[in-house]
Amino acid sequence: MPGSYRKVIVVGAGPAGVAACQQCIREGIDDVLLIEKDKIGGLIRQANRIENFPGFVGEDGREMVEELEKIVSDYEIDIEYGDVEKIDEGFRLKCDGTHRKAECLVLATGTKPKSLDFVGEKYHPEWRDHTGEETVVIGGGDAAYDHSLRIDKLGGEVTVLRRSDPKALPVLVKEARERGIKEEKAEPTEIEKDENGFRIRCEDDVIQADQVITAVGREPNIPSLTFPLDLEDVKFPTGETDIDNLFVIGSTVLGTYRQTSLCWGMGIAAGMKMSKKLRKK
Repeated sequence: MPGSYRKVIVVGAGPAGVAACQQCIREGIDDVLLIEKDKIGGLIRQANRIENFPGFVGEDGREMVEELEKIVSDYEIDIEYGDVEKIDEGFRLKCDGTHRKAECLVLATGTKPKSLDFVGEKYHPEWRDHTGEETVVIGGGDAAYDHSLRIDKLGGEVTVLRRSDPKALPVLVKEARERGIKEEKAEPTEIEKDENGFRIRCEDDVIQADQVITAVGREPNIPSLTFPLDLEDVKFPTGETDIDNLFVIGSTVLGTYRQTSLCWGMGIAAGMKMSKKLRKK
């Protein structure tokens, strides 16, 4: 059973976190622990179609998740499942009642969705048959249109409800329109859930739906820290911060540049930098 002290702890098993672990092991740093709250893959699991990662173009996110799981297995990456509740100075982590301490700490914890705070709110459509369901996706960015395309392919009827012109990639908007996905330009003022589903009130209209998906933006998902951390100072591509041996990588810090290929690249760069520091020490 591994001890509580590890040379490298990576929090988050999305593309960035898995790449960082893989690179450390390739560089000969084998005392690496990967901590994941839920499932390997992170948000890539939700992708309707991958377009910017060689080998997976045209596939949905589940295909890449399988490859990430294979990397974790093939490289024998030590992975623990749990929720990191708090991180103290000196990189002491409290995770589901247990404690770990790292010499180098990598936060690859991704982002969390912004909420509209209504009963029954969902942030991602499920991978299942949606035939016969009316779904409203609120938002006008990439995620909103990506979710809408997935639901459409799974048999559902979709309306994209956005308050302004689309902010999504033109290729996503074009495909949605070619597939006949409806678009409404309005801002919801109230969303109610009852036995018949959802009633979405806008200024001049009321829309009825079986389910509502919120896709109005995301923000960094950082565990509770007992020390200050300024994400504005994170260096690209290594993820180095102004705190020695603390790295923040992937979509947590990429903002509008949240792309799988860039997350993977940051993971590799962080792994290279950590390995160099540890070997020198």
